[in-house]
Amino acid sequence: MNPGNDRARVLTAGIVATGAAAICALVEWSSATEENAAGLATAVSTAGTEAAPWLLPCVLAAGAAFLALLVAGRRTRRLVGAVAALAGLAVLLTGALNFTAGPGPIGAAVAGLVMAAAGASATVNSGRWPEPSARYDSKRVDDGAIAEDPVELWNALDSGRDPSSPNITASAQEKGRS
Repeated sequence: MNPGNDRARVLTAGIVATGAAAICALVEWSSATEENAAGLATAVSTAGTEAAPWLLPCVLAAGAAFLALLVAGRRTRRLVGAVAALAGLAVLLTGALNFTAGPGPIGAAVAGLVMAAAGASATVNSGRWPEPSARYDSKRVDDGAIAEDPVELWNALDSGRDPSSPNITASAQEKGRS
């Protein structure tokens, strides 16, 4: 199994399950008809965020953890994967405790199970995943002075060195301005 493919599957499953759990948290979980003192019937509905106020923060924490797995290094991914797994377990537990309230908690429980499994998989297998790209990391700058030649000034720019740094002599800077 290719570690890059495993990473894509785990992150996709985690992010999709997070989205599904967020939708399940926002929909109506239960409704009832109540009569008031005047004898008028009113429909009362309860959303997932009202029945379990901790559900949406757990879902958002898992979503943030799965997104952080995209950019985290090897050691950090294990910790972030554990956070995602624990948040998934909290969502699973919330859905399981409200299982009889309708399809919303059932969907939240299934999504929590997928999030917990994806987080656990990230915790166990993320050491084999490829490292994030170093494409945008800053490059080490030479401590040596740049030559007096204006061509060297342009070459310094091309190589990522700052020609206005103190390592350039005043005469080289003057030659570069002309």
